[in-house]
Order: sequence, then C-alpha cells, then structure tokens
Amino acid sequence: MTATEYARAELAEPKLQEFTAKLIPNIDSQRVMGVRTPKLRAFAKAFAKTDMAEPYLNGLPHYYLEENGLHAFLIENIKDYDGAMARTEEFLPYIDNWATCDSLSPKVFKKHRPELIERIKTWITSERTYTVRYGLGMLMEHFLDEDFQPEQLDLAASVVSGEYYVNMMQAWYF
Repeated sequence: MTATEYARAELAEPKLQEFTAKLIPNIDSQRVMGVRTPKLRAFAKAFAKTDMAEPYLNGLPHYYLEENGLHAFLIENIKDYDGAMARTEEFLPYIDNWATCDSLSPKVFKKHRPELIERIKTWITSERTYTVRYGLGMLMEHFLDEDFQPEQLDLAASVVSGEYYVNMMQAWYF
C-alpha cells in the first residue's frame, strides 16, 4: 500500500475534507483528502524511518494536499541542515497553497540562523507567491526573538506584492 492509499483508507475523514477544501479555495477540492495534521505528522514520523521515504521525496510533484503535507513533514525530520535546505529548495516551487507553505518548518533551521537569513533574502525576492510567503514566515518564526535585528524590518517591508497570501504573511510579521 502506498502512502497515499494508506492516508485515504485509514486517515481521511469526509467531513474534514469538505471543511478543509473551503479553507483553501485556490486548489481543487478533489485534491483534498481530509486528514488531520497531527495524524499526518505522526504518519510522517514513522514513514521517515522506512526505505520508502527517500523515493517519496524524489517523487515531486504530488497531487493531494496531504501528499504535500507529508512531503513537508518528511523534510522537517531531516536532521542535517544542508540536506533539509536542499529538500526545502527542491519543494518550494511545488507549494501551491498557504496550508502547505505554513506547515514546512525544519527543526534544524533553528541551529543555522545565519545561513537561514541569507536564504530568506533570496526567497522573499522570488516570483513565486508561496516562496515569498515562506521566506516571510521563516523571518517571522526565527528572527523575532533574540536573533532580531532592526534591519530585518526593512527586509520584510521590502516585499511588494499584489498577492493576498503574501500580503497576509507580511501583515502577520508586522
């Protein structure tokens, strides 16, 4: 049984599918299975330990929202910064909604903030909506505490976009 077949058969909830599809109007509702995030995270943690995880990460693009969620959660389990960053960079062009974008947060990034800020500077200048949103999200998550620098306000303010999902993340940052 594939990861997708397992998620659909064992984890999906029809009522949640309807609800989730309404929250993410820019993707076709048929691409939503209706799997709760904690269940998907738990599955990802176990799946990451199998020999199927690497081929799954190499299998972009995915069709279902939850397949992309699983992909994001597998990246979060990568303990090597360079490996997690490479997989993040590989995945960013395929992110097509706020939910997947906001769920990708590799834990290893916390230990590599000087390198991360340089990647953020690149992400926020992207032409891709969810790459820009991701960069702003990472700026908000990792640099509003002891690593905050006043010039980061200018970095976030420099983003000019007509995209709702970018502007919303920028507003949350401020």
